[in-house]
Amino acid sequence: MLRARAPSLILALLASLGLTADARASGGVRLRWSAPEGCPTAEAISAEVDRLLGGRGSQTEPLDVTAEVKRDAGRYRVRLETRGEEGPRTREVEAASCAALGEAAALIIAMMIEPDVLAGPPPESPPPPKPQRVAPPEVPPTTGTSIDSTPKPSPPRPEPQRVAPSTVPPTTRTPIDSTPKPSPPRPEPQRVAPSTVPPSARQQPPPPPMALFARALADAGTFPTPTVGFGAALSLFVGRYRLEAGISFLPTRTFSFPNLGSASGDIDLTLAHVGACAAFFQRRPFELGPCVSFEAGRIQSSSAGVSSPGQGAAAWLAVSAGGRFAWTFARPAALVVGLGAAVPVVHPELVVSGLGAVHRASPVLGRAELGVEVRF
Repeated sequence: MLRARAPSLILALLASLGLTADARASGGVRLRWSAPEGCPTAEAISAEVDRLLGGRGSQTEPLDVTAEVKRDAGRYRVRLETRGEEGPRTREVEAASCAALGEAAALIIAMMIEPDVLAGPPPESPPPPKPQRVAPPEVPPTTGTSIDSTPKPSPPRPEPQRVAPSTVPPTTRTPIDSTPKPSPPRPEPQRVAPSTVPPSARQQPPPPPMALFARALADAGTFPTPTVGFGAALSLFVGRYRLEAGISFLPTRTFSFPNLGSASGDIDLTLAHVGACAAFFQRRPFELGPCVSFEAGRIQSSSAGVSSPGQGAAAWLAVSAGGRFAWTFARPAALVVGLGAAVPVVHPELVVSGLGAVHRASPVLGRAELGVEVRF
């Protein structure tokens, strides 16, 4: 006989306090910058973004960007997070120095706002040449001859000398053209097509990260006594959320019947689960958030030491909820601890011929997990 019970569950989650830098608003970006001492400031990063955009970022709504810089093993790493219509997106960049990391972060932010930022402004045409004026040749003035009133025999009158035109250097007889000449036509601005930008410069959105999770599972309430099992899961990250699917196994537990000293029973459970978690608290290297999942499986049991030994199997359905804490102690590995409860929706009773129902799962089950997660 199958019965379903679904009491309500309330789980309170506590989150630690973290430090966040003030948001710096600039023409095309609203930047929230957190970096160690000696790194570029939020004003410097915003100014570099404005310089790369060349005023084009002010025509659109400012982009919200949260950036956190960490130093690890002598290198600097920045994690950029943006929010858009498709949800939050994250990018990570590493560099040997914090100054180079700041330039790379400014370039990525500018390309998020304007993908063609590397095309640059069109080249300016040179100014038209100014007309050159040639000064006219200077003619030396003619000196006058004084007249003596004393009568003297007049000398023979010399013939007047004339300056031949050929005595003037050709370079000084250049005609002056005062007519203004039209300026040469300005060349058409040349724009770089997006296809000419190297593929390495066009930042493509990274694929969503994934993780493989191996865990040990502790259960109280499914079997007559608490038991420990094991399992594995595969997760897909979408912004602050993760989608998870996995399988778990609670190995065979042997228990005795209180009314018959020689009788015993075995029971085991194999189940698969699908669920989702939300990292509402994220402060590297820690994450904390709630999780919900739906599990389905098969429970098997057998009896021995009774007049009519037997065995059977039935379906198992349950809904679980809880909280999960992750600590990234060495990238890309993280230690994961979870605590929660489950409510059986479909769970069978263990019935032994002549004894009746000898065990039934509790209406509320306690669950705890401890495992290691590797992201890739």
